[in-house]
Amino acid sequence: MKLKKAVIGIFLLVTIPMFSQSINGVVTATDGTPIPNAHIDILNSDQGTITNTKGVFVLPLREKLFRIVISKLGYTTRTMTIIPDQISQGVEIVLEKTTTSLEEIVITAQKREQTIIETPLAVSSLSGKKVNEMRAWDFTTLNGVVPNYTYHELGVGFQQVQVIRGVQVFSENPAVATYIDGVNSIDILANGVQLSEIERIEVLRGPQGTLFGRNAMGGVVNVLTKKPTNKTSGFAEVNLGNRNTQRYVVGIKTPIIKNTLFLGVDGMYTSKHGFLRNDTSQTLLQNTAIDGHRVGDEESFYTNLFLKWLPGTKFSATFNIKQQMDISDASAFFTTVSDEKIALANPDKIYLNRIGEHKRNLVNTSLALKFYGSDFTVSSISAYQRVGLEFKDIESGGFYASFDGKKIGAPLDPQQVFSQEIRIDSKENGSPIQYTMGVYGFTQQAFSPASNFATEDPVNLPGGYIIMKNEQDNFGIAAFGQASYSMTEKIKMTGGIRYDFEKRKSAYNTLGDLLFVGETIIENNPLVKKEGEFSAISPKVALSYIPGKEMTLYASYTKGFRAGGINGLNVPEIDKETYDPEYSDNYEVGYKARFVNKKIYVSATSFLINWKDLQFSNLVAPLTFAIENVGDARSMGIELEASAIPVKGWQLDVSLGYNDTEYQDFLLRRIDPVTFVEIEEQLEGNRLSNAPKTTLFIASQYTFPINRKNLTLRGEFRNIGTYYTDIQNTLEQENYSLFNARLSYESNELDIAVWGQNLFDKRYIAYGTPDTSFGRSTNMAAPRSIGITCRYKF
Repeated sequence: MKLKKAVIGIFLLVTIPMFSQSINGVVTATDGTPIPNAHIDILNSDQGTITNTKGVFVLPLREKLFRIVISKLGYTTRTMTIIPDQISQGVEIVLEKTTTSLEEIVITAQKREQTIIETPLAVSSLSGKKVNEMRAWDFTTLNGVVPNYTYHELGVGFQQVQVIRGVQVFSENPAVATYIDGVNSIDILANGVQLSEIERIEVLRGPQGTLFGRNAMGGVVNVLTKKPTNKTSGFAEVNLGNRNTQRYVVGIKTPIIKNTLFLGVDGMYTSKHGFLRNDTSQTLLQNTAIDGHRVGDEESFYTNLFLKWLPGTKFSATFNIKQQMDISDASAFFTTVSDEKIALANPDKIYLNRIGEHKRNLVNTSLALKFYGSDFTVSSISAYQRVGLEFKDIESGGFYASFDGKKIGAPLDPQQVFSQEIRIDSKENGSPIQYTMGVYGFTQQAFSPASNFATEDPVNLPGGYIIMKNEQDNFGIAAFGQASYSMTEKIKMTGGIRYDFEKRKSAYNTLGDLLFVGETIIENNPLVKKEGEFSAISPKVALSYIPGKEMTLYASYTKGFRAGGINGLNVPEIDKETYDPEYSDNYEVGYKARFVNKKIYVSATSFLINWKDLQFSNLVAPLTFAIENVGDARSMGIELEASAIPVKGWQLDVSLGYNDTEYQDFLLRRIDPVTFVEIEEQLEGNRLSNAPKTTLFIASQYTFPINRKNLTLRGEFRNIGTYYTDIQNTLEQENYSLFNARLSYESNELDIAVWGQNLFDKRYIAYGTPDTSFGRSTNMAAPRSIGITCRYKF
């Protein structure tokens, strides 16, 4: 070992004079062995490099002070502050194996790269390695792993509800914002993305309106995929499982011009059979031709392309385009079972008169430009999102199909979103003041599948269709700023504010206004056009106490909001055509720390949320629902996350959430369908729907080293406490537990894993009716899944 260190020292002394404008370093393991192909990246910069075969790297001399992050698969990630004036003989960096210490987690929760410990908010971070270990192919895997987070899917991934701390949504306008590589999924229809080549998933709990704006009232799910670097690498992966599950992924990342131009591309195909079998014995038509037909089959095609250009140290440009197409000719879109007792007794059955079809096409395109000044960085993020949808023979109280004005089942006019953010961030140059400020704007052409469809009316309109249309044209602009001031070495104050303005336009018809008979459109009444304007101010303040580098205590207040909107129906004059935004006040106290030579990490949070002016559908006239601001709610609880390495090779992860919720002054209005008398029901004191009182996750894995290869055995336990899916608290999902396991073999070139999820085949409700005034319906969660994964790397 002494000889190795001597050789490294001589190499550094020889090479330093050759790079007078650079900083040299070497990365080694704890035994002194050089680590090749380790990544050294400058935080909040596009600049970085990799080590050579001797573990040596060279970084250009950029600032008087900057931080770097050093990472290598199999070793713990480490951050380090570089002060060039204090470095005369290079930098020596030692990385420990992941089997001996916990990695240092770097996140972008405040739109700049920081360690998770120094960030004064509740955030869960899952590295790409952990995502693979959990076999996280979609957001359902986050249930329980993130404290007080649940994901409820309505048959397909692009119709779902994400809930954080009980804050959720009952429309297409999400309450939990989802970002994929900087692109905001403004509408729920843009969710349900495949998770592939993940760098990191961050889940920010609690309102994030100051930096993220509208619809981040419950929190933010921030997904970052892997980018190309100076090292050429590629892979091919095959996944096979029961229910004919197939998942094939290939990708390559490479420099086209070293240090200047980089390309990354990966593609994926997935397919699976649905677990539901159709039973027509209880249906109206009793079409025996589809008796026993599978329901829930899906295919997905996904591509992700990055092109990154670094013409120098002052400028960078990154272009990214993602596309995902989801197809099914045995669709579970909006399909439910009308009685939860029947569903639980027969969890693999569905009762349909027809088998539906759907196709969704999602495209996300972005261009990120950055200019690096001496004391600040200017960022521009331009994005375009397009969502196309078509469906037919969807049975949900009738037979529904999309309609393009000429053909039943044809694609709807696509949703389109253009957005632009320009941001200025200060650099960490030793100043006690750090800031982020910017402007954001978007335009959106949107529709809701629930109010854009053709439905058959065989009684009143034989051979014809009633057409419902709701076209939306939205515009929004915001200005925001956040700054932190280090009052002392240990005390930091953070404050921020955001102003959002939004203008919405809606054109819609009501029942019977538009008919389609044969090949003729009959317009009885023209579209009704309405406009509405909404604005909100979202402040934030936080105080942090940092007694040491590995510990932070903080207290914060944040205000969140969810945008208002326009009702897509002509409602009685006494009711508003528009509904106001929702607001929330979030109070939070947190503690984060690492102990015992980085072998234990703990994060604890307590919170109180006062949620005001909830938006919910009231029946304001016969067959006429309108969204109104119906009341308030309260949510309070605690969250705990902990990781530990008790002995070499053994890692434990625990997440615990406790959430006590209730509606306050929540008035539900209904019109009796027989007497037409208005009925009011006060739900004050009821628990929030889809808000389990407890969530628990425990993972244990042990890695056995075998001739420089690893054999890892992993087990997971998660428990979701009892909750109600409806606001009336009558449709109950009892406490349930799931067990997962994985056995993997990893080498430099080949990884093989066998896995099982929900091993004891627990059947439970994945989604239930949020309002049981006029009936109950449910979707069942998938049964046991088992399979194998093989991945070849080069």
